[in-house]
Amino acid sequence: MIRQHLSWFAAASLLLAATPSAAATSTGFVLAPQAKPQTETKEYFQEENQIRRLIADKRDLFFPGETANREYPFVVLPSEMTGSAKLILTMQTAISVAPERSAMRIFVNDRDIGAIDLKSGDAHQVELELPKGLLQPGYNAVTILLDQSHRVDCTVEATYELWTQIDPALSGFVFTRNAKDDPSDVSTLLAYSRDVNGHAAINGLIPRGAAGEDIDRTFSVVQALSILGHFDRPVVTVGNEVGAGPGIDLVVGTFGTVRDLIGVTPDQSGVQFDIDPSSGRSRMIVTARTADELASTIGDFTLRAQTEITDGSPQGRRALGNRRGRLLESGSANSLAELGFVSRPFAGRHFEQSISFSLPADFYPGDYGAANLKLNAEYAAGLSPTSQMVVRANGDTVANIRLGEARSGRIDGQVLPIPLDKLRPGYNVIEFEAELSTASDAVCDPATLGNSTARFFIKGDSTLNIPAFAQIGHAPDLAVVSAGKAEFSNGGTTPLYVEGMDETMLGAAGSFLAKMAYASREVSPVSVSSGWPLDRQGPLLAFGTFSGFSGQLRSDLGIDLNPVASDLALSLDENQTQEPGAPTEEMASALSVDGSTVQQSQGERPTSVVVRLRDGVHNLYESLTVRVRIQAAQLGLVDDPNVLSSDDVYQVSGEADMLLAQRLVNERDAWTVVAVRDPALLNESMRSLAQTDVWGRLAGSVNALKRDGTLVERKMAGHERLYETKPLSLQNGRLIVAGWFSNNAREFTIAQILVAILLGAATFVVLRQGRKS
Repeated sequence: MIRQHLSWFAAASLLLAATPSAAATSTGFVLAPQAKPQTETKEYFQEENQIRRLIADKRDLFFPGETANREYPFVVLPSEMTGSAKLILTMQTAISVAPERSAMRIFVNDRDIGAIDLKSGDAHQVELELPKGLLQPGYNAVTILLDQSHRVDCTVEATYELWTQIDPALSGFVFTRNAKDDPSDVSTLLAYSRDVNGHAAINGLIPRGAAGEDIDRTFSVVQALSILGHFDRPVVTVGNEVGAGPGIDLVVGTFGTVRDLIGVTPDQSGVQFDIDPSSGRSRMIVTARTADELASTIGDFTLRAQTEITDGSPQGRRALGNRRGRLLESGSANSLAELGFVSRPFAGRHFEQSISFSLPADFYPGDYGAANLKLNAEYAAGLSPTSQMVVRANGDTVANIRLGEARSGRIDGQVLPIPLDKLRPGYNVIEFEAELSTASDAVCDPATLGNSTARFFIKGDSTLNIPAFAQIGHAPDLAVVSAGKAEFSNGGTTPLYVEGMDETMLGAAGSFLAKMAYASREVSPVSVSSGWPLDRQGPLLAFGTFSGFSGQLRSDLGIDLNPVASDLALSLDENQTQEPGAPTEEMASALSVDGSTVQQSQGERPTSVVVRLRDGVHNLYESLTVRVRIQAAQLGLVDDPNVLSSDDVYQVSGEADMLLAQRLVNERDAWTVVAVRDPALLNESMRSLAQTDVWGRLAGSVNALKRDGTLVERKMAGHERLYETKPLSLQNGRLIVAGWFSNNAREFTIAQILVAILLGAATFVVLRQGRKS
């Protein structure tokens, strides 16, 4: 009876169409194929530069696993509203996918525009016509949902082999046009500014031997443009030559500077655009007659970027907000659907989905409270005893729910606490993962593979409740930098050191500032210089190479950029020096007892009960040892290898290609540095750093990364400075004190002991006085 009920429920859910905004209800997205209506033949602009590509790169357009869903914003110009439009997707699917049970469903502005049957083989192209009246001028959203299945393999491991890849260079929207674009409209500029991978290419033009103020002005406009254009992965170059391909050539200066750079004298002050749709290359000029008038023009453009309301559909604005990570305030409640979670019944074996959000840059993490995930979900009967759902916050497991019961179950309002020390300023990710194998998966009968009975369903009305949290600035912490906290000097101008004023290094500094501006929607005024500060006073943001930075960072920041081989490399070298066939130390210790090799016969092996008892005792001992070591490190009784005290010198790993560090140079000021090993790999490293999953993981005092963004090593700060970011209130002050004590276990323990002593002394005095009376 229960199975019949679940089958009816899944069938009803899959027969109803829903939109992403309505995904919080019990209905799900429809994946059944639809008949395409016959439409008249239209002539579209399909040259490579005429495709309006999705704001995504190859990594964003890779769909692994049994189910996947993504949402992308894209720009539509007013001139494109008068004609027709279609979506072109060039894709390739894993050969092990079952085409009869695998499909892709496309939604534009929450409206179902069709289904695509996935088929293996070479890359192929599909086209979907968009209904008239669906798009709006400005930003719109396209949602892609996938269901993928194997033909005969029912193991959980096989789900990792399922994938579909969409080619970003050959996918996007094409339009027929009955009108021309307005060349003075900033939306026209933004529509043509991205390259084939969705990166925003900005080329800042500066005169040869430009003064520092010329670069400062250019960087201010670059940051404002990144905010206005929602450039989540900006790629900035600096030089005096016009670029090629899609992108923006940015010219900032007085009339004379502009004339020297491009040979054209402006006829008026302000912001001007020159756009070539055929090549995708645009030019933006910010100019005025005098330096003071130019500063006013830049200020007006910056204010516009920070306050202008984004044009487009509600779905497009939602997609932009979820892409950055919706900012959650202290004491807020948010449904999973509002955070981008797509709720639909899941009939596979391995479920994965995530939500992302942002917290303010002055969010103070610590174990003084917890966010509550109020979960509403359902699961089917007959799941294996090992079936479970795991919830992770920024990679750390925070909850585990067993699902392997004989009967179906419902989770109504179960509260799963997420400690605040698992969250961070800036970008945060909550992941949901469930293994849902059944007894029939072991048999893997092809007749049962097509069974669409739902096994798991997380409802979109589940909520994430953020408690009141402490808000205070703290340094050193690279998470605050990734959150876009650009006011290193408390609202003033930040000194920016660029090694040798090299153009490539200036471009890296511009990309970094633009990414910070995108994250915070704030422009950080900087003052560029090639001279290293003579004293350790005031803040600093610095960019350079390992070889050029070596002396300054060693003396002022305690960072040694002369790389040493990693422990892994050393161990490999040691193993390679051994004679062929010689046992390693681990093998020798496993085979040797008291210096002699012991071979157990079959009859001398311990029984399974003894083995389990021995393993249980060993695991208990190991867990207690780890716990004691952690507590001892928190109390300062032993050194924590992951913590870098203010007096320690950090030695960069030989595996690191890039280093990001922030350390206190005195009791007040923090210096932030970005260093690369090889200048030839600078552009590749900065592109990797701008990726959301890399930028969102920055934390602590020192992060060593490979060129592809892989984390090599992270060191947390042993001492931090707190600084006020908002007027102090009683509630915020109480939370700050609680947070500080939670992050300083030794001081908290000492305070507890002192309070206990005072309480005992007070009790003794009261009792003694009472006896005298």
